[in-house]
This record gives sequence, C-alpha cells and structure tokens, in this order.
Amino acid sequence: MPLTGDSAEVGQAAKAGLEMVLDELKQKNLKYDYKLVFEDNQMNPQKVATTINKLINIDKSKAILTFWNLMGNTASALADQYGVFSFTCSIGEDSTKGQYNFNNYASNFEQSKVLVETLKKKGVKSVALFTDNSGMRHQYEEVKNYMNQNSDIKVVFEEYFNPGEKDYKAAIIKASAKNPDMYVYSGYNPSTFIFMKQLKEITGKNDNVTTIDMFFDMPIKDRDIIEGLWYVDSNLNGTKEFQDKLMKEKGLVSQSCTGNTVSNLQILVAAYENAVVATGEVIPSNEAVRQWIFDNVKDFDTYGGKVTVVRDGLFNKKPSIKKMINREPVVVEE
Repeated sequence: MPLTGDSAEVGQAAKAGLEMVLDELKQKNLKYDYKLVFEDNQMNPQKVATTINKLINIDKSKAILTFWNLMGNTASALADQYGVFSFTCSIGEDSTKGQYNFNNYASNFEQSKVLVETLKKKGVKSVALFTDNSGMRHQYEEVKNYMNQNSDIKVVFEEYFNPGEKDYKAAIIKASAKNPDMYVYSGYNPSTFIFMKQLKEITGKNDNVTTIDMFFDMPIKDRDIIEGLWYVDSNLNGTKEFQDKLMKEKGLVSQSCTGNTVSNLQILVAAYENAVVATGEVIPSNEAVRQWIFDNVKDFDTYGGKVTVVRDGLFNKKPSIKKMINREPVVVEE
C-alpha cells in the first residue's frame, strides 16, 4: 500500500483499518493465526511490482491485499502466477482474472446505471467525457454503452489521457466549444483537482462536473473545489459503524477503498476458518478456500457493507448518489 507519498493518507487508513479489524477477529478464538505484513509502494509502478514480489517470495504470504487498479492488477497477475490469493478494490474486472483473484467493487454496469439514470433525471442532454486511459477506460465504455441504449444523452466530446495528466487546457477549450451540459470526469488525484481548477479558469465555472468515485478519492484538504457537487459513490469507505470505529480507535478518517479492504480481510479469514480441511492437512487448500467463498458470500455482512460474489470473483456492491457537503460525502435522494 502507499504508506508514504501523495496517497499516504489512503494507505495509512487502510493499514489502520486492517490492523483494527484483525485485532477484533482475534478475540473470537480463531482456528488459525493470522499476520499482516505491510510494504510501502508509494504508488510507484516499479515499487508496486517489487513489493508484491517480496510479499510472495520472501514473506511467503498466502494472500495479497491491495486497492486501486495499479496495485490490484499487478497483484492479481503475480498472485495468479504463484498460486496465492489476491484481494483488491479496483475499477473494472481485470483484477478478477485468475483462479484465486477477487475484487471488492461495484460492477461497471451498476455504476453506469446509477450515473446515467441520474443524468436523465436532471435533464442532461449532452456530456463531455474526460477519461483516464487505464482501467477507467473500460468503466466509461460501459457508461457510454448504457447511455446509448437507455437514454438520448449525447457524448459531444471525448478525451482519453494518461494517468497523472496535469494539463487539460487544450482539451477543455475544445470541449467547451461543444457546450456540454455536463462534464463527466475520471482520473486519479491530484489530476481531479487540476482538472477542476483548469475548467474553472477557462470556462468560468466547474459546478457542471460529475464522476464515479473520484471526488471521494480527493484529499480532504482539496475538497472545497467540489463542494456541493453530486457524484456516483461505490460506497468504498465502509459502513458508518466501521467509520466511527476507525475514528474512535485509530483517530483516522476512512478513505477510498478502506471499507472494501477490511471487508476483503473479513471474507478471507471467514473462508479459512470455515473451509474444509483435507485429511492429513493442517489448513484448507486454496481450492477449498475459494469454493467456500463462492458458496457462502451472498449478502455477506462486512464492514464494507453487504457483499455478494458474482461472475469470476467480483464482490459486487450497490453504488449510490452522494453530494460533497462540508468536504464530506452525504447520501442524497436523486
């Protein structure tokens, strides 16, 4: 996880949440002993691969827990290669490819449906799409498909950009000439903040922007720029009970994927504790753990909310519409 660097706030919240939840689970007289081993990848692509390799080959980890596409997709590829589990919270379903890979996230279809239906209710007729050319590309291709099949909303401008983009000015000028009702944006921070700032500088306004999850991924200190804006939230920060517990015990605010990350740990521990152990063995095999998950994770109650495993290994959840009020996401009726 990124425990230092620009995304340290998110990594530290996940680390604290995992430690808190494992301590809680250990109060229940578990059959097996569980240990968390943390590595700081600083959201650096080279460090991500190196640290995951260390966790697998040096620490002999049974499972790798990550979040976000860069880490999740790398972990799932390496975990599948070495026959260990990968549990992540990342956009799309690339990270579920492989026998022992799971992703705790709302499906692209569910997110698209909530986004497009809300745009329709608000009378939006045209949108400009600004999309990170990563796992988010598949997410927004699903948005376009749902939009084409279920609405008369037109995509009047579309721009794909590389992760970490910092200059949207030329594209914003072209998009604004099309006069879209809304801008639909996806991009990892700090790119979201930069886009919002440059849109305001060029067009004079930025209250006509929405996204899937990216507003919540912004550091709290930067959220004044999105105050009052609505967006699709995949409910990644966990239940209110979990958020209150994390604040009380660790003094930390739950961040993007914190709730889903601890949810993954709860599912993994439950699977090991309850899976069948073959004769002559001391712990369940990977196959037994995997089978228990597919047989039992249906409306499974976790600190990330109720989770149901679907398709290859997607832990599907229901997204909702939220609005940023006083820098915090608040559920609204749309």
